[in-house]
Parts: sequence; structure tokens; C-alpha cells
Amino acid sequence: MKNKGLLFLCSFFSAFFTGVIISDIHNIKVRHHVIRDSRIRKNMRIVALSDLHGRSFGKDNERLIAKICALKPDAVITAGDIMTAKDLGVDIRGSVDVAGHLLKELASRFPVYFGMGNHESRVDWMPWLFDFTYEDMMTRFKESGAVILDNASAAIPGSGVKIFGINISPRHYLHRKRAEYLPVPDMNAMLGRPDKNSFNILIAHDPEYLPSYAAWGADLSLSGHYHGGIMRLPFIGGVISPKPRLFPDYSGGMFRLKNKHQLVLCGLGTHTLPVRVFNPAELAVIDLKKERE
Repeated sequence: MKNKGLLFLCSFFSAFFTGVIISDIHNIKVRHHVIRDSRIRKNMRIVALSDLHGRSFGKDNERLIAKICALKPDAVITAGDIMTAKDLGVDIRGSVDVAGHLLKELASRFPVYFGMGNHESRVDWMPWLFDFTYEDMMTRFKESGAVILDNASAAIPGSGVKIFGINISPRHYLHRKRAEYLPVPDMNAMLGRPDKNSFNILIAHDPEYLPSYAAWGADLSLSGHYHGGIMRLPFIGGVISPKPRLFPDYSGGMFRLKNKHQLVLCGLGTHTLPVRVFNPAELAVIDLKKERE
């Protein structure tokens, strides 16, 4: 009798978690955030996404595109790893095609600002691993109509908002097992200084360095990379980071450091561990509003 009860419990939990994983991988949750600031000159809505890793929600990502269109954004930001650069049973070139098609479809409807992730940068760091060049990939993304922010910035006309995108270099910043502070002078060398007269958004894929982003002067930083910690637990948050490290401090959600807003996106796809548990694929909506008079 005990064996039957144990078998039932094992079967129940196996079916339960399989259902959760399938649901979290295939369904997209929208999370809303509102930020007010005196430098914002007109109300605007930004939809942010990260860590797609070449995944497609429906044919040619039609479900994802429809979801974004329904949110009626004034701009779309991609915060890195829109493709996959590690061959773990993944069609790497195919992931670039998926990313390029999505960017083209979105850019035909909205201004799109493209930030770099470690997977895009890996094609540049390790070119011998790929049957296409970094230049070919980036040309494909530029031809989509997206604004590429590779250690560069762009102002959104008439909004009082400026977007910066950092491509963290040298590469050991992304691969150290222990956290290493990213010095503000290094960020200034890569990006220049934030605009004191604008609300500054920084696309910075790795949330390891949130204190550095705040110290540099980002009014809102947008990161991803941790995939929400793969599994999310109540009152704890994400379980594991890519370093790997258990229970990372900034696995997903909105944080405040030095009175700055810092949003860590839980991402849309999977990689290495092809699961999401209590951690559905995510789109973030950020409503930027003029400060109340």
C-alpha cells in the first residue's frame, strides 16, 4: 500500500511540474511598471524583452508580435541574447534568422532599440566556432531597421529620454565566477557620460553589475541574462544564475539602488537548462510619465 501511495505521489508531482514547465515555456506574462520623472517631456510606453534565444512563439513569432502590438508601445527595447551562440542541440544560424525576422517585423511597426547580450558578443569573441561572421550577423540586424546600441546611444525625439546600450568588455566581466565591480571610468570610456538633461535608460544585459549601472547614472537600467533564475520561489525569487550561483540577488523584477530604477527581465526563452518553473516567459511594459504638476 505504501509503495502505491509513493508511486501516486511521484506520478502526481511529475505530471504537475511537467505541466508547469510546458505552461511557463509557452505562455507569455506581461508585467507592468510605471516611472515618473521631471525630465520626461511626454508620456510614452516602452515594451522590453530579453533572452529570446531564437525561440518562436507561433509561426514566425506571430503570437509574440501580436502580444507586443496589443500593448501599443511607443518603442520596443531588446535587452540582449535575442539569438543563441552555443550549440546545445540548437540551430545557431536558425536562431539568427528568427531574431532577424522578429526585429524586422517589429521595426516596421515601432522604433526598436537593440542591446547586446553575451550570446551576440560571443560570435565576435570566438569566431572560429561559427559558420557565419559577426559582421554578417550584425548587418542582418541593422538591415531589420532596429537601432543597434553597441556601446552607443540614441535619443528618442521629443521625449526627454535617451537610451544607451553597453557591450561589456573585456569578456571576463561576464565570465568571472565571483562578482567584480565594473568601474564607472570603464563605463564612461565605453559609453560616455549620461545626459543630465534627459531620463537615461541603460541596456546592460548582465545584472551582476547593477550597483555600477546606478553609480554611472542610469535612471533605469534594463538587464536580463539570468532567465528569472530558471525556477522562482515565493519570497525568495530566482534559484540559480548562469555563473552558477544559488539564489542570486537580482534574478528578476524591479529594484532600486541609489534612487535609480533597475529592471531585471525574466526573459522569453531558455538555454542550457531548457526549463522554466513558476517563471513564465515575460514581456515588460514600462510606462514613462511626466512628473505630476
